[in-house]
Amino acid sequence: MPDRLEKAQKARTKIFGVLSALPPDLVCDHGEGVYIFDQNGRKYLDFSGSPQACSIGHGDQRVTEAVAAQMKKIALCFQTFFINEKEGELAERILRRAPKNMARIQFVNSGSEATESAIKLAHQFHIENGKPMKHLVISRWQGYHGMTVAALSASGYTSRRAKFGTLLHSWPKIDAPLCYRCPYELTYPRCKVLCARALDRLINQLGADYVSAFIAEPIGGAGSGAMVPVPEYYPMIREICDKHDVLFIDDEVICGFGRTGKWFGIDHWNMQPDIITTAKGMSGAYTPIAAVMLSNRIAGVFEKKGGRFINAYTTAGNPVSCAAALAVVDIIEKGKLVERSATLGDYLHKQAKKKLANHPTVGDIRGRGLHMGIEIVKDKKTREPFEPSVMAASRINKLAMQKGCMVFPTTGTVEGVKGDVIMMAPPYIITKEEIDLGLDMVDEAITEFEKQALK
Repeated sequence: MPDRLEKAQKARTKIFGVLSALPPDLVCDHGEGVYIFDQNGRKYLDFSGSPQACSIGHGDQRVTEAVAAQMKKIALCFQTFFINEKEGELAERILRRAPKNMARIQFVNSGSEATESAIKLAHQFHIENGKPMKHLVISRWQGYHGMTVAALSASGYTSRRAKFGTLLHSWPKIDAPLCYRCPYELTYPRCKVLCARALDRLINQLGADYVSAFIAEPIGGAGSGAMVPVPEYYPMIREICDKHDVLFIDDEVICGFGRTGKWFGIDHWNMQPDIITTAKGMSGAYTPIAAVMLSNRIAGVFEKKGGRFINAYTTAGNPVSCAAALAVVDIIEKGKLVERSATLGDYLHKQAKKKLANHPTVGDIRGRGLHMGIEIVKDKKTREPFEPSVMAASRINKLAMQKGCMVFPTTGTVEGVKGDVIMMAPPYIITKEEIDLGLDMVDEAITEFEKQALK
């Protein structure tokens, strides 16, 4: 008889579209708190947040009970026929925590759907406002907004776009505000934040009459490895968008609900977007759910014009996912987990610099709160990256898992095709002792990788 792993590996061959540079050789059995257990009962510290979505930890029975209670009543309440009380309650709870100008919310099923919906919403807003030619969406290179066609068109993640070039919209992009790899080869503040001013120049070149929106992650995700723009960046972006009547879409799929130490990542800049997309941490990955929030200004135009936003998804805002998200928001609020993310995030970054910065392959440590990226380089002095064929980040994660810790490997910080980063986004319930334990295991993994790769 084949054992459990062998059976699982055989079944996995039937799965299409698996994204994994180095295929796993473990079966996920269950999770408890900040740990995931394999088929043999061995535990792994989830430093990745699986990835970046597990806000309150695994196996929290308060969420399980809320979901079970709702499922016993009903799992799907179709919007055309009934009012879904859970959906309304969740909307009110989230809008209380959002930037003050947010007025309405629509729930969808995933971050990619949220991006798609936000792009459609921005386009229809301009139509309702008498400017139907405004249709172009500007974004950033090394930005990632999802896998659907419009979301991938807005993404500047070259390796994920590669096979779909002829299918994607030819939307323009500006360079990412990643100081460690400044595309202008300048240093802050002498650069005068050229990476932000580039948006103004591009809109002028395209013609403001044709530009609908600018979309960006407040703090970078997989494409830029937790990039944190300088303090002036988003105020400048807001001013430029206002000048040209361009909507700013804030992609909070990763940053939202406390990941960076604020309820929303853009709160670090005390700035109000026009549209916010969010997902992951909202339900702590217990159930699929995402959301699009829109400002008073946008809601007002739709109400004045009587415009209907036709953007329906059968299972969007279903009572089960809403119940899960409500339970998660309760846990975050009552446990003061956003504040905990900020405090422990400071500790994580301090300890990472103490334990990892001296490695010859650690080029940069960046991020905010419990959202951190460590860029791995071949040459620390020149910042030369490893070739993609080396799979540096994936190999470090594989070595870390052998020691009992998971990180999130990603690539593309250098022109979208090179540049390795290992990202850390543990649940907010992690302790200082567990942070030190995780960093020690990552330290050992990087050391072993360096022995293999730096010969």
